[in-house]
Amino acid sequence: MFSIFEILALTTLCASVAQSELLAPCHRNDNVCFEKSINNALPEIFSENKALGIESSDPLKLDLIEGDMPDIKFKFISPITTGFKKCVVKNVKMNLDALTLHEELDCPNLETTGKYEISGHLMTLPIEGSGDFKISAGSYNIILDFDLETVVGDDNKVYLSFKSYKQINEARAPISFDFKNLFNGQKDQADNVLTFANQNWKKVFHLLQEPIWNENIKKIVSTGNKLLRTEPLDQMFISP
Repeated sequence: MFSIFEILALTTLCASVAQSELLAPCHRNDNVCFEKSINNALPEIFSENKALGIESSDPLKLDLIEGDMPDIKFKFISPITTGFKKCVVKNVKMNLDALTLHEELDCPNLETTGKYEISGHLMTLPIEGSGDFKISAGSYNIILDFDLETVVGDDNKVYLSFKSYKQINEARAPISFDFKNLFNGQKDQADNVLTFANQNWKKVFHLLQEPIWNENIKKIVSTGNKLLRTEPLDQMFISP
């Protein structure tokens, strides 16, 4: 049985953890400090937080990603992406007066696995199949520009929130594609398509990447908004 002193100590510890800051406070115009603060918080940002109803973003699990282009259609079923915790945030530019934020996620390795269904033409080659897939990206850069807004919480404190965003994705190293059971297991046709995809990885991923990253970043931004509601604006930034 716990003593009254142990209970008080445990209560104090829990209260301290609950009130801990996600982002270390910075002066309003100190982008260097804010960039460092974000990077220090990344492991927590991408982790599960049951108390806030936040699922993990590394691994990041989705129900479905669909691509519906004129020449090719695909579904990624129950895709899982890993590697976000290894990313580094760079080139942060926060403007609280204009309520804008620019940042870049520099990721050394991202990998997505799951089930796929695909049909159509991969540029010049026909493609068709369903089964397991894996897409592995080396150095990858995700450029994000946010429009922010302020919201007043139930506690009458002011919080930041992501209002909208634009993204640009840049693969800076080869991307490998592995799709099992293409053409219902016909090895010659499957090998031909996979060889083509891996030799022309930049063009192929440019064709496929928009629906993939739209869904991934949408979930990360949703998580970010939940986390932002835990830290008032006057706690995040110190007036000069």
